[in-house]
Amino acid sequence: MYKKILVGYDGSEGGERALAKAIELAKSFNSELCLVTVIPPASVIVGEIVSPDIINTATIIDSTKKKLDDVTKKLESEGIKVKYEVLSGDPADMIINYSVSNGCDLIVLGRRRLSRFERLILGSVTSNVAGKSTKADVLVVP
Repeated sequence: MYKKILVGYDGSEGGERALAKAIELAKSFNSELCLVTVIPPASVIVGEIVSPDIINTATIIDSTKKKLDDVTKKLESEGIKVKYEVLSGDPADMIINYSVSNGCDLIVLGRRRLSRFERLILGSVTSNVAGKSTKADVLVVP
């Protein structure tokens, strides 16, 4: 049913649940997995205003790539076709753009438990992706 499944993976509890569901689906449908992590602009990391000088984005990207490389190797050893990408920018927009340009037909995302204030300031990546995606189905894993 689904040939390419994009997983929005950030290493959070919700991201781990989304990855587990995507693995289950990939095995069922013999799908390719695309693990995508988006590093948001420094000013919105962790929902705080942070000076870009304080955050070393290159270090974050390097450690993220290492984690995704480890996950990829594990999944490949289980016979799952998988690739990963670390992107920078607005998470919802980058996930949608990646899904369209790579022909993904399902996007799997986890839910994060944000406070009202965090939702007001940051919005919800999951809600934004679900509301804007027109080419791929979106599965939200609680």
